[in-house]
Amino acid sequence: MDSRQRKLLILVALLGVWGLLFIFRAPRTTPPKPAARGVAIARRAAAQGAGLPRLKRELLDLPSPTYPAEVHNIFGSPPPPPAPVEAAVTPVPAGPPPPDSFQEEAKRLRYVGFLQAGDAAMAFIVHGPEVHTVEVGATLLGRFRVQSVTEDAVLLSSVTGDTQVRLPLSPEAGAAPKR
Repeated sequence: MDSRQRKLLILVALLGVWGLLFIFRAPRTTPPKPAARGVAIARRAAAQGAGLPRLKRELLDLPSPTYPAEVHNIFGSPPPPPAPVEAAVTPVPAGPPPPDSFQEEAKRLRYVGFLQAGDAAMAFIVHGPEVHTVEVGATLLGRFRVQSVTEDAVLLSSVTGDTQVRLPLSPEAGAAPKR
């Protein structure tokens, strides 16, 4: 058997397989039995009154809605926004009171040491790069009056005497002032 006959034999075999597949895979014209049984069940249920709801044909006869009389250009500028709705104005609770300027300025001071000479006590207070030496009763920077000096703190008050602040001894007392 030569190659030409072999090719012809393979072609005939493939055409036969294709023909058999076509015959068995062809669509059937008769409806399948399970569907026919389902239709019979639905007809019986409809006869008993438990079928599908009926179509409301009166809803199909409604007139179609009319289009608005004005024409809008979809490529034009957008319409103006609607007016804002006035909401009931509720009072906003006030935030924390502003910080006391006396307290804020006192935060910039550091108590770095003291000197006890007899009854007189002197405090060394750093403000920025400056070191101030003040006695009890003296005024510092025109705003602070030294009330008392102890080993661990100095008590400062405003010139009028209505506000006081306590400066503890700075842990970095031996360090150079901050710049």
